[in-house]
Amino acid sequence: MFSFKQEIDFTGYSFIVPSVSVGNVPQLAVDAVIETLQLEPIGLLWSPALVPIVGAPAFEHTVTNDATMTTTAELYISQEKKLLVLQIRAPLVAPLRQSFLGELSDFVRDRKFSHVILLASCFSHEKFDIRTGPFRYVANELYEQTAHGEHLKDDRWTKHTGGVIHGGGYASKLLEALTDRKVPAVVFFMYVSEGDNTAEGLMLARMLNAISGERLLASERTDFRWPSSWKHLFGTAHPRTLY
Repeated sequence: MFSFKQEIDFTGYSFIVPSVSVGNVPQLAVDAVIETLQLEPIGLLWSPALVPIVGAPAFEHTVTNDATMTTTAELYISQEKKLLVLQIRAPLVAPLRQSFLGELSDFVRDRKFSHVILLASCFSHEKFDIRTGPFRYVANELYEQTAHGEHLKDDRWTKHTGGVIHGGGYASKLLEALTDRKVPAVVFFMYVSEGDNTAEGLMLARMLNAISGERLLASERTDFRWPSSWKHLFGTAHPRTLY
């Protein structure tokens, strides 16, 4: 399931995992994290549950002689920050979803990661409390009892009590699987509407930095960067000669 360029001891690492969700906002946030931190590709994730795709490199800093393509699921690392990030670019095949999530959870448990942050998004029309902002979280007790759990006490986000995260993909199921394996984990998501969601992707990345205790952005950086691949999200402009 995993193919690494080199063997890494992940003990104590943080693991960021996006769920394929409405507006692809978690994937956009992860793109911004990879680009801004200049994370290095460390491996690939393959499984029959993943729809295969291939494309041009998503990040200019990763273009080398042996890394010239983008695939469905890739792993990026910062050994300095003890951070592993999964970028997944296609939804899971439904009948194989649970086995995939189980294998992924086994990997996290066996490699002794300190905690997992799952990113997701939810349909904006499911937000009924107009007095609060768009950010919500669902954490297991193990996560709340760690030092990272202290960052959940913030006015910028609210604990989700509504049950299902509509449009949130596999986030809730993966949280259940990690909880069963006694891995500290949290789902952090925001309410969005589909469209051009690059702004929401950057917003989620900023809140991810905050909920991580300001561990992602270097002190000299003030915000996350756009990767060059975002220039092609909607193709070229329409030809003016049409009118």
